Amino acid sequence: MKTTTPPPSRLARAFTLVEILVAITVMGLVVTGVIRLLSQTMRTYFYDGARARINRDIRTFTQDMDTDAAYANYFLVYPDFSTRTKNSGTADNYLVDGQSGDFLLLVSVSIDATTGNQYINKLVGYYRDAASNAVGPVRKFTVNISPSVDPTTLGATPMATLLNSNVPTANQSTYPIVVQLAQALAVGTSNTEGLFYDFKDRSVMVRGQIIETGSGSANDVNRRAVNTYNFAVSPRG
Repeated sequence: MKTTTPPPSRLARAFTLVEILVAITVMGLVVTGVIRLLSQTMRTYFYDGARARINRDIRTFTQDMDTDAAYANYFLVYPDFSTRTKNSGTADNYLVDGQSGDFLLLVSVSIDATTGNQYINKLVGYYRDAASNAVGPVRKFTVNISPSVDPTTLGATPMATLLNSNVPTANQSTYPIVVQLAQALAVGTSNTEGLFYDFKDRSVMVRGQIIETGSGSANDVNRRAVNTYNFAVSPRG
């Protein structure tokens, strides 16, 4: 029996090594492009989310501070949440016109119609929970003082005494966060930076960089959005 050999065009043909390498290279380029596209898409997604949270935080921060200031009689700015008296311990350590710090205290008082004495009945504080020049969250506390207190009866450090009794420094990281992360940008006369600037003892200027990230860490650069924040409030006096 005679066997017929198929023509050469019908024989099975294998891929050469060069063709395989070319195919792998092309697939690698395609996969790399897809990964880069997905990565960019995720970055855009997280950035847009962070920007939305920044806008939300700024609106809330502005509205809350404006309302609190409207019901306060005066304000005090301190270097930070922990520094309440001078190094000698003989006087309160609040700052003066032209200086900036990271702790804003809004004070509400009632006035005795007979004596004219002021009695403190409420404290509202905003402070940056971070070391100097570092990035950290902004927290808020509200304390109702009942019965109200005449600060002249508290000695040489009345506000420090009142704060230590109602808002101890040990509670610094326990109060609610109103801004996830902030970098202070307000520079005072002593060249120190703070979030709150005392303008002529009449208004508080708030100046800082508001930061939002996906994880809450300032080092999360892949999911980070930043916006500079400027605002001013004035207690009713």
